[in-house]
Amino acid sequence: MKKSTFKTESRTTVVPIINVSLVVVLTLMMISPFLASEDVDVELPLARAGQTDDTDNVEIYFTLDREIIVGEDHLQLEDLTHYLGSMFEATPMAVAVIKADRNLPYGEVEALIAQVEAAEPPSIALATKERKQEAGQ
Repeated sequence: MKKSTFKTESRTTVVPIINVSLVVVLTLMMISPFLASEDVDVELPLARAGQTDDTDNVEIYFTLDREIIVGEDHLQLEDLTHYLGSMFEATPMAVAVIKADRNLPYGEVEALIAQVEAAEPPSIALATKERKQEAGQ
């Protein structure tokens, strides 16, 4: 009887599997904030204004149905000051961006602005859509 001179050893290399798994996890982590955000239907007024840096923005949506939405939370007008106050304490460089539907009465938008001002944000901005320049201007 002759002994086999070659030994076969079966091994699974796990390093490529780990690398692929990490790439998948990192990809999911990168796109997850975009998956969680819901689209709020707000028709912004038209204006001529410059773009702002949106790194620390706190976006406050005020829809035509009189819904106030901050992030994913639906709030009442009375609760807005307390809710935003804690946010602005945590991020002192935040900008309160109010995105109110242009068809809302100005008095209601003004009441919302007053509640936001009571929360003492570092600054407040009103979001608008860019008005296209008419020919000849």
